[in-house]
Amino acid sequence: MTADGLSVPTPQLPLAGRGPERARLRKLLATTAAGRSEVLVLRGGAGLGKTALMEDLATNAIGHRVVRVRGSIAETGMAYAALHLLCSALPAEVARLETHQRDALETAVGLRAGPPPERFLLCVAVMSLLTLAAEEQPLLCAVDDVQWLDDPSTDVLSFVARRVGPVPVALLFADRGERVTGLPELVLGGLTHLEAHQLLDAALPAALDHAVLERMIAEARGNPRVLLESVRSASPVALAGGYDADTSYEGEPALFDGLAPESRLLLILAAAEPMGDPVRLWRAAARLGLEASAAQQLEAENLVSFGAWVVFRHPRLRWTIYGTASAEERRRAHEALALATDPLTEPDRRVWHLAHSRRGPDDALGDQLAGSADKARERGGLAAAAAFLERAAICTADAGLRVERAVMAADAYHSAGAVDAAVRLLATAELGSPDAVGRARIQRVRARMAFDASRGSAAVAQLMDAARALETCRPRLAGPAYVEALGAAVFTGHVDIVHEALARLSEHQPGGNDRLIEGVAELCTTGYASAVEPLKLALKMLDRDTEDDTRPRLLSCLVAADLWDDAAWNELTGEQLNLTRLTGARTLLPYVLTHRALVEIQSGEFDVAASLVAEATSTAGAVGTPSFPHAAWLLAAWRGHEAPAPPTPEDSGRGAAAGVARYAAAVLANGACAYGKAVEATHEVLERDAFELQGWSLTELVEGAVRSGDLATAAEALDRLSERACLAGTDWALGVEAQSRALLRAGRTAEDLYQEAIERLGRSGIRTQLARAQLLYGEWLRRQGRRVDARGPLRTAHDSFVTMGADAFAERTHRELLATGERARRREPAAAAELTAQEIQIASLARDGRSNPEIGITLSISPRTVEYHLHKVFTKLSITSRTELHLVLSDGLR
Repeated sequence: MTADGLSVPTPQLPLAGRGPERARLRKLLATTAAGRSEVLVLRGGAGLGKTALMEDLATNAIGHRVVRVRGSIAETGMAYAALHLLCSALPAEVARLETHQRDALETAVGLRAGPPPERFLLCVAVMSLLTLAAEEQPLLCAVDDVQWLDDPSTDVLSFVARRVGPVPVALLFADRGERVTGLPELVLGGLTHLEAHQLLDAALPAALDHAVLERMIAEARGNPRVLLESVRSASPVALAGGYDADTSYEGEPALFDGLAPESRLLLILAAAEPMGDPVRLWRAAARLGLEASAAQQLEAENLVSFGAWVVFRHPRLRWTIYGTASAEERRRAHEALALATDPLTEPDRRVWHLAHSRRGPDDALGDQLAGSADKARERGGLAAAAAFLERAAICTADAGLRVERAVMAADAYHSAGAVDAAVRLLATAELGSPDAVGRARIQRVRARMAFDASRGSAAVAQLMDAARALETCRPRLAGPAYVEALGAAVFTGHVDIVHEALARLSEHQPGGNDRLIEGVAELCTTGYASAVEPLKLALKMLDRDTEDDTRPRLLSCLVAADLWDDAAWNELTGEQLNLTRLTGARTLLPYVLTHRALVEIQSGEFDVAASLVAEATSTAGAVGTPSFPHAAWLLAAWRGHEAPAPPTPEDSGRGAAAGVARYAAAVLANGACAYGKAVEATHEVLERDAFELQGWSLTELVEGAVRSGDLATAAEALDRLSERACLAGTDWALGVEAQSRALLRAGRTAEDLYQEAIERLGRSGIRTQLARAQLLYGEWLRRQGRRVDARGPLRTAHDSFVTMGADAFAERTHRELLATGERARRREPAAAAELTAQEIQIASLARDGRSNPEIGITLSISPRTVEYHLHKVFTKLSITSRTELHLVLSDGLR
């Protein structure tokens, strides 16, 4: 049981559908905002989303005080345990109760000694407690898991719910059973088919085989928890296309107790057919001589139902039955399913079942499986391809070919995030006494796994060693291996390995994206100026159709960011994210999500970036790789917060992590007007010329140096910045260059440069820098004594920073606005928190230009009441008239 009167955790996933239910719950808030009470019971079975709906409501209850109480099965027998939690959430209000009521309540919950209080007095005390809690703003009291509340607390809360007076209190109960009755109800049903699809789209990191998805939705029967548990507990291979021969899902043999032999075999056949396709199932059943009557006992035992889909009682039951069956029973089932599958329309599924119906090696079958891997990949991504390659290796008699297929399967498993399967396959390959080529292939996959697990210098060196090994025995594979080592070295800043990889690539034809490699070589050998044009050309001519050329595509994202090419950066990261999701490359996904999050941060979409960062962290944890902190550092800096974790020694000196860390530290410092710290964080970029987002840091260095009076450093940084920006030639680059140059100029020249910066950045997608340019221009105007002129750009910048959530810069802009003689609130959320829901509605309408009579008609209240509430709004927000409301409330607040 938990109670929290301060905050409510947000759901991990967005709610799928539930439009009518959410609208009904929002009515609760509207009622309390109007000063009246309302009670509602959310009723429904386990897993239907009652808690998710309550948390969604509480999270969006702007202007309301939220108190949550949650039942626990461990405390069901403890009298007044729920009331104890309620009192813990409202200690100040408990202290304000009349003495006899306070004594009764404290005695009941064990805070003071005494005889058991009279139940009626206790009910009156709780009503008084809720009334006091709703004095300043409406109260939402959400009571979850009512089925596990203790009986005395349930009785008291039920009594209060039936008699709560005309006060702004909303009581919301979530009840799985019938503990609270006689109150208004909202009964939850299952998700619709479309809503279930939406939930899986949000929950899955990669595309799911359509047939498997449909079967899982059917088996979940609209229950969101069951649906999520089924996909989270399934292996990547099972999700990819049902290609999971894992027999470790062992159940109890008692599952088959009492089943007729025909029913038992039909049950195993249904478990081996992963699509839930009744047509295929009954064709296979006919091959085994099974009659339709065999299904009757299975349906009577509620194990499985046969209709439009073959649906098990619970999704996990399918794999439990499959694992409990004997090897011979599974073999017979797969053989029948193979014969029931059309070899023309579904050759991959047919050969998959055939492979599981055979004993021992079968080279022809192994060739068919290997040939079907690409088709399986199209259907279910890398995990499906890995499963086919693994089965192909098992069926292959030739030792060299078996090793090659096992290594390919291990590589695909690793990319799909199935690390244990990859390790197993590599061990299998090594047992086959591989030749030099096989050993080099194994070495490369192990090096790739080591890099993804640590991204340290030792792993980069391993990639180079693997490339050298391939060069001696299979030169045509060495080029891509050196490209991979090059990308890893550039990303981590290991310059010595970069130069060695480039030297070896000069003797090979890596293919696909050689222009990108040439540009990287120019940057690393002769510097940024020589590399810009080759890199620009490389981005334009990038081969995006090469399926196995992932690493250069990732390198191209870093190149686009370093060239200030926001259009290419946005396009490349978007394409890469879509491709990674489509193929199910979960090991790569955290990196791609992080790079996409950086795009969203610079675009001012902090909430989107935060969701990407959270997904990246979650995915990295799921596949067992370290998370990428880059976007988290930068997001924290723009929000005005210290980074969640400092750079590690491995990351702190070089590479992309070092570049982002320096830039984030400078953004944080400049936002807080700690300009000396910004200079300290970025001064060493004057000594470097590498892939470390140097231009971004130079922008911060110029501002920090100018504001701290170090004009020599500012001038040197500006020269380096101007060189890079002019070579890049994008509006983003030239906009930040004009903004930085304006800091070192005076008079009309400075004003023209600020206006140029705003114009150029306005044409780019980089909203963070646009707001920065408007802030700097407003600051300059104010310092020129043009206070009225300064208010326009400062207002625009302030609104942008508040909308983004850039707290430190919003505060800095706020102070500048005050210096111009205009009032502004520091942050809209703080302002909104001081207003009731009705005051927010009235203030928003007044801000939008509505007169008091018009507002009265809209809200069904008198103009005098409108005036009364506006007076309270002005007092709370320290403003004097409705003309200042636009400085407090953005257009999105209603």
